[in-house]
Amino acid sequence: MLICRYIDSRPPRDRPVARPEYGRLTRNGDDGTVVPVAYDPSSGRWVETGTGPARPFAEVDLLPPAEPSKIACLALNHAPDGRATGDRRPAGAASCAVVLKPPSSLEASGSTVCHPGDEWELAYEAELAVVIGVRCFRVPAEEASRVVAGYTCANDLTAYAQPSTETADSARRAAAPPVWAKHFDGFTPLGPWLATDLDPDDAEITCTLDGETVRRVSTRDLLIPVPEVIAAVSEHMTLLPGDVILTGTPAASGPLSVGSRVDVTIADIGTLTTTIGKPHEGRNLR
Repeated sequence: MLICRYIDSRPPRDRPVARPEYGRLTRNGDDGTVVPVAYDPSSGRWVETGTGPARPFAEVDLLPPAEPSKIACLALNHAPDGRATGDRRPAGAASCAVVLKPPSSLEASGSTVCHPGDEWELAYEAELAVVIGVRCFRVPAEEASRVVAGYTCANDLTAYAQPSTETADSARRAAAPPVWAKHFDGFTPLGPWLATDLDPDDAEITCTLDGETVRRVSTRDLLIPVPEVIAAVSEHMTLLPGDVILTGTPAASGPLSVGSRVDVTIADIGTLTTTIGKPHEGRNLR
């Protein structure tokens, strides 16, 4: 089942003010319909709400398919060469680096994300994302699927600080620890929708940059399998409905510049598209 979060681009006359909703998406090529649904935590299923009629897919605008209180990223969940060899390591909470991103970093598929500026080197990270369906804490790995509302594509955009020109010499610059940031607005493109029937341990991830395939990997290449990622993150913090976990990139990362277009495709989900725009100019104090 595919679940999207959307807003009517042509709201019905009886509901002139459009509001975000979740919908079960049925596609037939470029056509399709969206039926309003909600996640029922007691049954662990998406159920029809009866709050409105089915909408033509062409008449809705897609939103990020989650409303998280937080976005948790598992850092360094890949081998140096991108391929996990031998046994994958156990995921003890103390051995996992978990980084938080704010909800303001969410962006929908098809959006343009502003480059943070010349002092930053921007990179894409193509990943599988997990959206949590129920409040949970210390979830055993073998029960992880019970707390998942769906899976989607993610681009965990990361900016690395450029070495300062005031640093005395290249050797000192090379020795300086890297400074990176994941918190900028729009730095978590997510979508285009959720898939509820997905094997997270064997999902192929394809990343294209400006139309050229740059990576084709699988969640099989993660050092820590996705159910253990959920278990480890839930050891760190209570997870709430809508929270997002980025499970780590299996070496699907590389540099971006203004004008770049990144497509992250996961088999059985779809394609998440992001374009990099010019840095923000001025301030918005509203």
